[in-house]
Amino acid sequence: MDVEEAIRTRHSVKVFAADPVDSTLIAHCLDLAVWAPNHHLTEPWTFTVIQGTSLVQFSDVVYHILSVSRLGSDKALKEKRKLLSAPVLIAVYAHIDITSPKTTQENYASTAVAIQNILLVAHNLGLGAIWRTADTLDTLAVRSFLHVPDPSQPVGLIYLGYSAQRNLPRRRTPAEAKTEWLS
Repeated sequence: MDVEEAIRTRHSVKVFAADPVDSTLIAHCLDLAVWAPNHHLTEPWTFTVIQGTSLVQFSDVVYHILSVSRLGSDKALKEKRKLLSAPVLIAVYAHIDITSPKTTQENYASTAVAIQNILLVAHNLGLGAIWRTADTLDTLAVRSFLHVPDPSQPVGLIYLGYSAQRNLPRRRTPAEAKTEWLS
């Protein structure tokens, strides 16, 4: 599939088949993620692949955090089910430069581009994925479980697996409606 086709046909998948994803496919997505542009070649990203027993343990950690928070156990259980809906999760963090807010912003942007690379490669490999933000990624319990290096900030959680949903037509506002040309 060429890059234009991948960009136009990739879509967020919210319903996954239970089929496991071969680790070589996950590794291939990550191998291409690190080719994202990054200012001064800082390579500011870290990835944690969560699957199998670790996925169940991770969902338990998140459930506990949310059930003791203001959300309560019903919403915590809903979030736990969502986490267990895909056979693979990839937690993505960007390095924070405590001496430079500008570098921190550039690192976050580069890490977001790395996530886009993962989404496009996964689509090309026949996998479905969705990028979600998750406040719980910034909690001490989750950081500890995932062995997240400090200082870093969460950029998102990628749900990855084989799609079990019907493809719906996508729409986008044409670029011309969002663009001003200055000459």
